[in-house]
Amino acid sequence: MGSDRGAADGGGEAGSRSAERKVTAAAPAGRRRRSIVPWALAAVVLAEAAALAVVVVRDRWQAAAEAGPVQRGERVAQRMGCFGCHGPGGSGGIPDPDSRAGDVPTWVGGSWTMYNHDPGDVRDWILYGHPAGQRPDGGALIKMPAYRGRMSAADLADLTVYVLTVSQFGDPTDPKVAAGRDVALRFGCFGCHGAEGRGLIADPGSLKGYVPAWDGADYADLVRSDAELRQWVQKGAADRLRANPAARHFLDGEVIQMPAFGDRIKPPELDALAAYVRWVRQHPRRAPRT
Repeated sequence: MGSDRGAADGGGEAGSRSAERKVTAAAPAGRRRRSIVPWALAAVVLAEAAALAVVVVRDRWQAAAEAGPVQRGERVAQRMGCFGCHGPGGSGGIPDPDSRAGDVPTWVGGSWTMYNHDPGDVRDWILYGHPAGQRPDGGALIKMPAYRGRMSAADLADLTVYVLTVSQFGDPTDPKVAAGRDVALRFGCFGCHGAEGRGLIADPGSLKGYVPAWDGADYADLVRSDAELRQWVQKGAADRLRANPAARHFLDGEVIQMPAFGDRIKPPELDALAAYVRWVRQHPRRAPRT
């Protein structure tokens, strides 16, 4: 009996010491888990703050890019109903029975040059419904409205700039620049970079949310030389940016990716295209003086 009691007492002491060791061992682990929680929460907060900062900064970039006269003019055209007759972006006029051309003139090619010989003609069409010295088309069923008194001087200037840009009004005097514009037309550059390469087309997943315009502030950061322009055209990106992990992340993630034209575009065409891009950057579109 006594020995049984002693064994029991000894077993009890051993069990107690074992339990104490387990508690002692579990305590640091519990403290470690509790100490990890604040750091994990802090990491989540920082990640959310970073994501919010990206959204805020991207919105600012977008707002700055949309503040140019071409982009403002597009919004004026939308607000004034221009696209209802001239088509989306002025790209296709609707039929106009009994008019001389048979349809409302588009702003791109077609009968446009029949009606406009000077940038001031565009402004007069908007203001008065016809330029000075030109009689309205008496047979046209759909008449060009006169917006005089219906828009501000700033809106008139922006809309005029937009129409001149979309129509690519006027021919560059330098033959190489003119050839470069033909290259851009033939390879579809204006579809993504906008009329005359002046933007602005949305591009989800890209760093700034849009396809960079050739006359925008982004261009100087993305294209530092004619050699880099050739890399963009032939490879789809500059080697310098492909080698940068952060830049490559956005290049790979953007929805509208720059195509790599490779040897489809020849060296003389590349040179002409580079000359045209320089011309665009050096010749911003401006409204004609009144």
